[in-house]
Amino acid sequence: MNEDYKKGKILIVDDEEDILDTFSIVLEDEGYEVKTSSDPRKALQQLKEESFDLVLSDMRMPGMTGEQFLEEMRKFNNHTSFIVMTAYGTIDNAVACMKKGAFHYLSKPIDFNDPSIWKLIEEAVEKSKIIQENIKLKEEIKLLRSDVDFIITKNPEMIELLNFIKKIAQLDITVLITGESGVGKELFARAIHRLSPRKDKPFIAINCANISPDIMEAEFFGYRKGVFTGATENRKGIFEKANGGTVFLDEIGEIPLDIQSKFLRFLQEKEIRRVGEEKSIKVDVRIITATNKNLKKLVKEGKFREDLYYRIEGIKITIPPLRERKEDIPLLANYFIQKFNEKYNASVKGITPQAVEVLVNYHWEGNVRQLENAIYKACILVEDGGYLDVKHLDKEILLSDKQTSFVLDYNKAKEKQMQKFMRSYLNILLSLTDGNISKAARLANIERQSLQKLIKKYNVNPEEFRKK
Repeated sequence: MNEDYKKGKILIVDDEEDILDTFSIVLEDEGYEVKTSSDPRKALQQLKEESFDLVLSDMRMPGMTGEQFLEEMRKFNNHTSFIVMTAYGTIDNAVACMKKGAFHYLSKPIDFNDPSIWKLIEEAVEKSKIIQENIKLKEEIKLLRSDVDFIITKNPEMIELLNFIKKIAQLDITVLITGESGVGKELFARAIHRLSPRKDKPFIAINCANISPDIMEAEFFGYRKGVFTGATENRKGIFEKANGGTVFLDEIGEIPLDIQSKFLRFLQEKEIRRVGEEKSIKVDVRIITATNKNLKKLVKEGKFREDLYYRIEGIKITIPPLRERKEDIPLLANYFIQKFNEKYNASVKGITPQAVEVLVNYHWEGNVRQLENAIYKACILVEDGGYLDVKHLDKEILLSDKQTSFVLDYNKAKEKQMQKFMRSYLNILLSLTDGNISKAARLANIERQSLQKLIKKYNVNPEEFRKK
């Protein structure tokens, strides 16, 4: 693990200099970045100028109590965790602080040998980081919102595509959108329509794979009353309904050859003929098509007309899969959480960094659509006012090969950091007691035998600290 790595940034506020010095040494050895202040008012100014993950504040200080400090801090800062340090007899004040938003309290004297202390500090720092990260994600989403605000991205290739469609939207030309299933082809089609002069006219999206070949002609071009069983009235087809606007045909490769020829004639002549009628009707429609298949291969196989292919490929754009734009995953996850909250009146606050890391490492064969479904399923399991965490994610995501590797790497890094801390802690104890194990054990408030086991486990030599 990088020696410069910091687990979090902590501000210690206490009017006793020896406490500030001691806490700084111990917390820095654990891997935290630490700053101190003996003046609560100056500490408030520090909080306005710098970002901290945790404030450790004494309860009783000259000019301001810990409770008053918390109240002043919360006037401009709602994301930094706050732990109040209190001596015996002021527990009631500490509880009052918790009611006002403190994360917890620590009773003096603080025993840093107690694992629960470190767990509390770690949880407080983690909570602050989660809040700050989710604030950052929401701010990024706001900045990225534009006239096509339903496409959330900060990927350079995607941004280039968005800039490109802003130009082609003004041109009345057919567009072919390619890309894997779930990448957002319909969203791009809607964006082109919204940015075009046709934006106030209809936009109709049809998935050709969902239409039976027997009724596809009638769906496209409409029909006359009585032309077949069930045709009880004249009906317009999608091209006529969308007159003046845009029709988006997804999975264009699914159109049968006999319908392809009629569709080609429509593109060439800009007119349709309802099934059962002789008269043609002029229709002004922009056509945008999409596919996740290789149309050129279908042309070679005789399954797609070559002349139709070149007619619909006026301008071709390809949307990259989600796995190639991983920087979008945290943004999209937060965006879908917001959508879930609005749709179901829920109160999921955001997502933890650990859950984001898991999502970023997943391969997402189903792309953005799969990610949205995964977030919705996870949100259902999150308690009211909680954060979406790793435990809420689907087992399929957690058990992928990449995730297993990530978890193993994370655990190794955590163990390495713990070893570093324990060696540093034992070195401090033995240095203060000149290598006397009995004195060190009393100072650490543990049994001599337990300390000896720790010394052996972490390969620390007491002889190095004994005076010659």
